[in-house]
Amino acid sequence: MTTSAIYDPFDPAFREDPYPAFEQLREQCPVHRYELPAVEVEKINSNPIVARPTSEFYSISRYADVLAGVQDNTTFASGQGPGPERAMPPDGVGMLISADEPHHARQRRIVVQAFNPRAIAALRPELEKICEQLVDSFEADGRVDLVPRYATPTPIEALSLMLGVSAKDRDKFKRWTDDTLKAFGGDPEAYERSYRSLVEFQEYFTAIISDRRAALARGEAPPDDVLNRLIHAEYGERPFTDAELISCVQVLLVAGSDTVNHAIGNGVHLILTHPEARELLEREPERWPVAVEEILRFEAPAQALFRNTTVGTEVAGCPIPADAKVRMLFASANRDPEVFSDPDSFRIDREPKEIRKHLAFGHGIHACVGAALGRALMETALRTLFTRLPGLRLDPENPAHRDLGRFHTRSWETLPVVWA
Repeated sequence: MTTSAIYDPFDPAFREDPYPAFEQLREQCPVHRYELPAVEVEKINSNPIVARPTSEFYSISRYADVLAGVQDNTTFASGQGPGPERAMPPDGVGMLISADEPHHARQRRIVVQAFNPRAIAALRPELEKICEQLVDSFEADGRVDLVPRYATPTPIEALSLMLGVSAKDRDKFKRWTDDTLKAFGGDPEAYERSYRSLVEFQEYFTAIISDRRAALARGEAPPDDVLNRLIHAEYGERPFTDAELISCVQVLLVAGSDTVNHAIGNGVHLILTHPEARELLEREPERWPVAVEEILRFEAPAQALFRNTTVGTEVAGCPIPADAKVRMLFASANRDPEVFSDPDSFRIDREPKEIRKHLAFGHGIHACVGAALGRALMETALRTLFTRLPGLRLDPENPAHRDLGRFHTRSWETLPVVWA
């Protein structure tokens, strides 16, 4: 274990291309101790919900070690949140990604009832309609920046539909999500914006849930959407309270929209810059599901998430103390040559058995509960775009730019394209 400078997650150069550093970590330093610069410690500790300061964290980079870590939820807990800050939930329980057992098991069993395969399959026509309408809005222009016009609104529109949000309020969804995510390791102003957005979000969904319950009391048939299923689903004869419902919806909104939109942008860029993959998809469109998995492996939208150690432990022969923040590097694990052949090549001809080993959606009890929806959205969005816009290519006059301001994610800030 070392504190060498080969890995600095706050360095824009690292965020531009993290994979050489990940390779070096796997080979030379599978457990890396990172001391946060004083300015970052000050930013993180300004968060009003932080319980204790964080001045260092550990990163795990090899596939076998990351997989073992996310499967061991006793040693590597989730109750202090997925970021570098020690975010302790006000109720001491948390929700889904920030909850530990036994609370997490109950929450997940309720949520999976709303995200069962039948429900996702029934959504496919609506997802296709959303993507078709978005393409309709810019098809005649011949050029567009795909990030604000397609990648970002696709999951927002889908989740809004599933949660009963009015079309006029969907811009609020985007703002609430952005404010929440920018608070991860952000500055005091970002935390303040995040708090204001959280209050707005809670007020908004408190009103929607109250309206749903009132309509049910009047004997009216409720909408058949995810929000209604969450309201009525239960486990052990205990449904969600209104506070739990709002917390759950917030997690679904933030995690769902912000990973899928990045994955769509990453997928478009990868296919446009790998003509052999595009030609194969044109000849054999049945390969789209495998292409989605390879996009997730090659450019994981959520590059890493944090856990906290409950006891002192050892990984790859390196000690990690109790009560440490530990960063599970999914993106590094997904490029581990011990698991994936030719890992730094984007190949959609991989065997499904191999490609399904990627950790882009996590693993174990905290694996993404909306993974099936994410896959359906990605495939629908990418297939629709490449079918509807012949000659689609990167805009030669306006280069794409990486979003280097995000601590957790791998994404594009702009992605201008043109077509015939």
